[in-house]
Amino acid sequence: MIELAYVGKIIDIQDIPDSDFISSATVICGKGGKWKGVVKKEDFNLGDLCTVYLPDAIVHPDNPDSLFLKGGRVRMRRFRGAPSEVLITPLSDTRLDIGTDLTESLRVTKYFKPLPSNMQGRALGPFPSFIPKTDELNYQRHFDLVESLHGKPYYITEKADGASTTAFRYKGEFGVCSRNWQLAYAHNNGYWEVARKHKVEERLPEGYAIQWETCGPNIQKNRMGFTGLDGLMFSAYNIEEHRYLEMSEILDLSKEISFPMVKVLDVGLEFNKDKVETLGEGKYQASGQEREGVVIRSQNNLIQGHSPISFKVINLNYET
Repeated sequence: MIELAYVGKIIDIQDIPDSDFISSATVICGKGGKWKGVVKKEDFNLGDLCTVYLPDAIVHPDNPDSLFLKGGRVRMRRFRGAPSEVLITPLSDTRLDIGTDLTESLRVTKYFKPLPSNMQGRALGPFPSFIPKTDELNYQRHFDLVESLHGKPYYITEKADGASTTAFRYKGEFGVCSRNWQLAYAHNNGYWEVARKHKVEERLPEGYAIQWETCGPNIQKNRMGFTGLDGLMFSAYNIEEHRYLEMSEILDLSKEISFPMVKVLDVGLEFNKDKVETLGEGKYQASGQEREGVVIRSQNNLIQGHSPISFKVINLNYET
């Protein structure tokens, strides 16, 4: 089960300029990470325990905390310029420990972006076990990744606003997958349409998987301004070697198979962790609309735990 609500502790409270009623609070949630949120001034003091709902948490309508939310869903925003990454509310049982998972007890569920009918597809089976699923981590929940990348070679790509897609060629089989399923071929299926458009079945080398965002009309409001369905590759995986490709290898593979890459915004030798909070801000060049954010990765797949360092920074001006 995805953990979306925790017991947190207020570790910092700051005034918001020109605001008499709200403050900016920083909370720690144990394994749930470190976040910032906007709170009523009279509700909290430094050191107070609290309930923290993470982004994309859907709060049950019977829970009074849902009254603070549009549609019961936690969304990242700014209020008077202050970051509101999570919903912070008073905790009824202060005997609980920091980091206690409240997801099940509060009946919290996760929001998933809706997809148009041509992006549904018929499942052949679950997502292949020999390929890691695409699921970028919020840096606030895994600040250890940010710390590990500080001062190391990095690159930053635009976070394409679409539907996660994976294609693979392995042991003679070619497949196309959504985030959770391997999909049967269908002429009118959007995932397969992009694979056909770029001749992925003919061009992808044996033993490789590529992962892209399928973007276009009717997908996530098409904020990038596509006139038709297309894909932007953000990752590639060597199945036999059980490893993601490094930056230079991904760029080479993109050229080799003529599949477009996501936009690379910055490449550098020393990542600065102190600037991470605002890196997601900006607009998509083609449409002028607020972009979803950015993804920051190690150039040479510096490993933290069992996976290469990779995390996302959401643009708090992005409206979902």
